[in-house]
Amino acid sequence: MDRQRRHLSLGLLAAAGLLAIPGTAAARPDMTRTMGTTVADTGLAGYRFESRAFAGAEGRRRHRVWLAIPAGTPPPAGFPALYLLDGNAVLSRLRPEWLTTLGTDTPPVLVMIGYDTDLLFDGDARHYDYTPAPRGQTSVRDARRPQREGGGAAAFIERIESAITPWVASRTQVDPNRKALWGHSFGGLFTLFTLCTRPRAFHLYLPVSPSLGWADNLLQQSLDHLAAQPPERNTPVWLCRGDNEVRITAEMDAEQLRQRKRQGNAAFNRFADDLDRISRVEVHRRLYSGLGHGDMFGAALPEALRIASGLTPEREWD
Repeated sequence: MDRQRRHLSLGLLAAAGLLAIPGTAAARPDMTRTMGTTVADTGLAGYRFESRAFAGAEGRRRHRVWLAIPAGTPPPAGFPALYLLDGNAVLSRLRPEWLTTLGTDTPPVLVMIGYDTDLLFDGDARHYDYTPAPRGQTSVRDARRPQREGGGAAAFIERIESAITPWVASRTQVDPNRKALWGHSFGGLFTLFTLCTRPRAFHLYLPVSPSLGWADNLLQQSLDHLAAQPPERNTPVWLCRGDNEVRITAEMDAEQLRQRKRQGNAAFNRFADDLDRISRVEVHRRLYSGLGHGDMFGAALPEALRIASGLTPEREWD
């Protein structure tokens, strides 16, 4: 498209108010940004911080895990624990007031699983770790980013359970019946893949803006597996996305963008319905009004902290 047509197309979107909504045109994270100073550096009343590096998959960047451990004596059963993917970005965006205003006697341990880098995101590493491979395969390529290898999700689940979880247990007492997993985008895809393949690994699951259609809807195979072998206990799933998660291209006009938005929200609701039909899976869903894909990363974190702590969400969920 030439410059004049591109300006006209974008002008139509702006006139329709669709470019003014955060997270539409600039949904992709900036992979060059660094963490900067975090609450782990400045300190947070009521919490102490630790970190440790773990070996990654062969030939890949090491993981770094940050622990935020509540001060004081753990309750008899242990603290609840919230495992958060994209730990570098989570720690960078974590706000003290999100924790200090919880008002609970059992605040959560935060297990922020990231990478051994100062960058907010490691695109190649998360692409591999967070995406599943087709059954019987160990690798898969994304047609949109063929230079990046995917398919490491099953191995990453194993690494969390065999290395990271035992380390967490050695540092503080965690209630095994109050473990939660949170992830955004590909992290949301990984969260759902974990639910479908190892539902006992966590007590509840918090997938945010999950990449449902990745690799020709590969997640559907995992959903079928979960339906055939449902969880043995009631498993809450808090599933959310922004209602304005649209990938803009220069060729789109305002009506095409609105249609794409409706299609995305409808696909989200269909998936939630399918998941909710599975025995002992308890689905709560929410569409965040006016928010795009990138916006959801930070918007969903305070609510996740409340849910993982056993508190009532601040806003209504279906």
